[in-house]
Amino acid sequence: VLMDGMSMIFRSFYGWRNRDTPLLNSKGEDVSVQYSVAHAILGVLELEPTHLAVCFDAKGKTFRHEMFTDYKANRPPTPPELKQHIPRVIEMVRNMGVPLLMTSGVEADDIIGTVARRGIESGLHVSVVSPDKDFFQLLGPRVRQLRPNGRNGDASNGGDYDTKKAGDGGGAAGTNGFGPHGFKELSARGLVPYTERDFRAEFCGLDPAQFVDLLAMVGDSSDNIPGVEGIGPKTAPKLLELYGNIEGCIANASAAKNKRVRESLGSERGAATAHLCRSLVKIRTSLSDPTINEPMLPMDALSLIGRVPPSDGGKAVGEYLDREIEIGSAGDR
Repeated sequence: VLMDGMSMIFRSFYGWRNRDTPLLNSKGEDVSVQYSVAHAILGVLELEPTHLAVCFDAKGKTFRHEMFTDYKANRPPTPPELKQHIPRVIEMVRNMGVPLLMTSGVEADDIIGTVARRGIESGLHVSVVSPDKDFFQLLGPRVRQLRPNGRNGDASNGGDYDTKKAGDGGGAAGTNGFGPHGFKELSARGLVPYTERDFRAEFCGLDPAQFVDLLAMVGDSSDNIPGVEGIGPKTAPKLLELYGNIEGCIANASAAKNKRVRESLGSERGAATAHLCRSLVKIRTSLSDPTINEPMLPMDALSLIGRVPPSDGGKAVGEYLDREIEIGSAGDR
């Protein structure tokens, strides 16, 4: 399991912000975000994964800012009160003994993409815990997303996808290769599985790998990625269904019925924008950074086998959560 640490922090912060009062310890410190993140991690640990890592963005700009100076430039400054939670959560995760991954110059998404690819090559099934739609591009027979309070086609129909044939998970029926925990156990922890099958149902039969091209043409306002002028979320899937990828769409621009689409994809500027946007939205799965590759990071370093539960039954971590942060419910759990 690979957890998107930054999304947990942001979701927790804004979730508590909408409440009347934060959760304070005896020192008057706001421990609301730590409380929520701790319980999220404990909920995943209760699913008994064989491997786990929580991934964070490092401070500073990334290679995407070098490619496009306006990358994420439309975002308002991170509130100072949110910033103060980030190092506290990182310290807490480390003290919980949970593997933590963070590398300067790259985003947590790319760390997750690279480690997910390594996990697949090691014969593992990978679950990415994040609400971020960017991870759709990683979905496959051995990769699913667990979306906090999310939805998928099967879940919306009240079905338990684990009881169906294992056509998208590579494992025996009833597990889909991702372990014995079904939809009910996942939803009890606020997680909804989203698989390549769900993606195809939502995006007109496209392959998850095509999501990079779709997002590149449509754009992503949250990251200030412009996309190709005149192409929206309804047009892009149709073009990709016909022509496969951005190159195919550009090569067949003259055949497009919509004038704006013809002019955008048929122009040098439109084609260059499409390729730039694809480079920006593509999650890297082969980062060369030694800190997330062999030999510095063997997959065994993320293994929980023999480590969870710890030899003391979790007493030390429980006492840390209870005494240092004063979130007794997490300590008891």
